[in-house]
Amino acid sequence: MAPLALGKQDSFVYIEGKQPYALGSSAYTLKRYTVSTRTSTTIISGPESPAFGGQVSTDGQWVILNPFILGQRAIQLVRMDGQGLQTLYCGADSGWLQLSPDNKYVAFVNLAGQGQSTWTFKLLNTTTGTIQIKPHDSTHVLEAPLAWLDNTHLYVVSGLGPGEGSPKLSLLDIATGTIKQILDLSAHDQCIDATHSIDGTQLFTSITSKCQVVGYTPTSNGPSSIEVQAAMGGPAKTISTAPTYAIKALRVTTGTSLLLIMHNANTETSHNGIWKVNTDGSGMTMLSSETAIIKDAANEEMNFAGLFGWNMDQPWANTSRDNAYYSIQVQNHEGNGSVRLLIGSMNGGAPVTIASGPVEAPIGWTTM
Repeated sequence: MAPLALGKQDSFVYIEGKQPYALGSSAYTLKRYTVSTRTSTTIISGPESPAFGGQVSTDGQWVILNPFILGQRAIQLVRMDGQGLQTLYCGADSGWLQLSPDNKYVAFVNLAGQGQSTWTFKLLNTTTGTIQIKPHDSTHVLEAPLAWLDNTHLYVVSGLGPGEGSPKLSLLDIATGTIKQILDLSAHDQCIDATHSIDGTQLFTSITSKCQVVGYTPTSNGPSSIEVQAAMGGPAKTISTAPTYAIKALRVTTGTSLLLIMHNANTETSHNGIWKVNTDGSGMTMLSSETAIIKDAANEEMNFAGLFGWNMDQPWANTSRDNAYYSIQVQNHEGNGSVRLLIGSMNGGAPVTIASGPVEAPIGWTTM
């Protein structure tokens, strides 16, 4: 894997295509948007749209993708300039990719059937090409890898299988195979999101008490809070509270700041929008109101999975490497031609639409 000398211009990577989650869907284009010039550059094009989007590597040089190839999902890697395209794995239904910080491992699941009990959690060694099927012990079944804490520790969702009790956020040590529960995700009528600090020492959690999830869309109302604990587990401390507002999603952006979405589903919507806050809970600041983002209030919504990608960590999935900009996806539920990608300033103001069409999937940030 020949290295690429990156430049200094903030660049946002995204996918254009149609029906990205459908087998046999139409061609896609992986693009890179340069903020300073307001231009997009094609990295590669493929025959069938990626199923679960992609991810930018820690060093910003590579993009990992999850396209369909000959009727099944694959794991592919391509350099940021479009060179070095390679297929790492073809599986029956691979997805939910997580590339380790050192690019050595790809954690993923094989969605071999419709039920969650049929998911198989796997670990691909990109150096040797070998596959490990991660074991489950007497109390854990690992289904969905969420984020790498470091090169050997991976956050996973466990306990989704029949008879396993409630879902949990756990930490897997790939060197020893040990699993440690960090959070219980089963609290009734609560929405929980989590993100770890850049230095890997802390885990931040947002908890909204009045919340129901339908599909991928939480219907939420306050109160909510933000807590912090040791990244590998321990007592939690509340650093911020919002008595009447709901925190929909939470991500680390720098060593000292967090990015979050507030969204109340009831009539109290004055705080709905994109916010930032310091990691000690101070300096809560609105960057953009929801009304400045949503053009069609009846059908559009800020997509919490789109804004923050599918990755719990990776601040560069959500904000530029210099923390000057953030990205967000707006989804219209009326059908084709209804997705917009926007970029906003971390200093505030209404974000600008950079792409719109049947499918616009955010991947992450690099510099070129």
